[in-house]
Amino acid sequence: MQLKNNTDVAELEREFLAISLTSQALLGKDVNIWKFSFDAKAITIDDAIEALYGSNLVVEVQRNHILKNRATTPNDSLFASQWQYVQFNDRDIDADLAWDITTGGVTPQGDTIVICVIDDGIFTDHEDFQGNLWVNRNEIPNNVIDDDGNGYVDDVLGWNVQDDNDSVRHDVGEGHGSMVAGIVGAKGNNNIGVAGVMWNVKLMIVRNPGNTITEANALAAYSYALANRKLYNATNGALGAFVVATNASWGIDSARASSAPLWCAMYDTLGMHGILSAGATINGNVNVDTIGDLPTECPSDYLITVTNTSINDIKVTHAGYGLVTIDLGAPGQDAFTISYNITNEYGPGGGTSAATPHVTGTIGLLYASPCLNFAKLSKSNPSLAALKAKEYILNGVDLKLTLAGKTVTGGRLNVHKALLALNADCTALQTGEEVERTSQLIVYPNPIIGNSFKIEFSVESQIEAWIYISDLTGKTVEKQRVELKPGENSIEIAIGQNLSKGIYQLELRLEKGSLFQKIAK
Repeated sequence: MQLKNNTDVAELEREFLAISLTSQALLGKDVNIWKFSFDAKAITIDDAIEALYGSNLVVEVQRNHILKNRATTPNDSLFASQWQYVQFNDRDIDADLAWDITTGGVTPQGDTIVICVIDDGIFTDHEDFQGNLWVNRNEIPNNVIDDDGNGYVDDVLGWNVQDDNDSVRHDVGEGHGSMVAGIVGAKGNNNIGVAGVMWNVKLMIVRNPGNTITEANALAAYSYALANRKLYNATNGALGAFVVATNASWGIDSARASSAPLWCAMYDTLGMHGILSAGATINGNVNVDTIGDLPTECPSDYLITVTNTSINDIKVTHAGYGLVTIDLGAPGQDAFTISYNITNEYGPGGGTSAATPHVTGTIGLLYASPCLNFAKLSKSNPSLAALKAKEYILNGVDLKLTLAGKTVTGGRLNVHKALLALNADCTALQTGEEVERTSQLIVYPNPIIGNSFKIEFSVESQIEAWIYISDLTGKTVEKQRVELKPGENSIEIAIGQNLSKGIYQLELRLEKGSLFQKIAK
């Protein structure tokens, strides 16, 4: 009830003593709104409201309505089994709260969001993928012509890197990709099966058949996503695809980034054109910082590395970790989604390969956020938008003891908090070509080959800076002064010949702060 200013509440209570009107709480001092109770046996609520309106002390009266939590949940028949999205003990990624903000689809500028799933193919006719599979509308099927000019012939449904065609349906005995794609983007709210992190998305399927997973095929798979995003950027959306993320669940156990310079550098190339990649770490209780892993040891800022958590919100024992190399955890063990190898069936997934697509789907949701500034940034400076998306995800984790000291963030994915971080930053986001790239430090080649590397860093005036290279213990192993001149796009840095192979932290120390980048040699 709203009372007139300077009203004596006791006076109103005396006026309605017959119905035992009693003040319960002052709800708004500035607007003088109070909560009252009354004797419901003495009068009905409608009659009480009518009587109260007769007092010259009262401005407005209304019922104390019961509100309903509007956290969005889909009507998919098996959604209740998807514990990773909604629990009552705060062990989930708060997907229902995130879906109050967006369920995916398009950016505020109308760009259709595409996620590239690189795996062994999918059930293309699965009931829960219908409407969410990317189709290259600019390619005429089976005419043996590259109609859209993306470098691939007849790539209507995606790409098969082994057979050089668009056959993306998996073979008998495969189907891992269906589980992964289901977590990213099973169609939500369609009364069927399950929901993905994104209810609405276009899944670009790149098939890398299970018996032919080589580094060459991995590079070819990423190149397909890259070609389509570059074409989209170059034609202002007329051709290609607005690919914002890639998801890959394979790798090489105990391998070092220094042995795969082309693979690791690919993430930087993807990122420079606006694609953020998510990679699953090893399914083993090992420290990746110490023994290595590909691709999760790759030092690119455009790669998010993911380990596996359980329904109990703890790191799964058989999942890799690393304070420097593994960014965060996400639900993977027994995460309920599209079944691994049975058409139109559903069940629990597992491993870091089930954890990672939860992060990949979150990337897509960020681009569907109602922040127009971020949508503009994704077009005017796609590389910076990708870095910002990673920042929101890493800054929005739920901190967990089992991940503390074992991951960069010490936390587990929270989709809702990532979106809140973006929205809080929305008004501060610069857009257009005026966004300076001094906010990021670009190192190449990375991993370093030989005894030198280049850094890219634009400055407005000539300044003196220092380069520090530290090992994983924090000990400085290299230090040198550099001079940054206006107009220079890059500067070459020589390093000592005794810098051994491994992962290091590079710091460019400036007068007003420092920029950091992980590097590998």
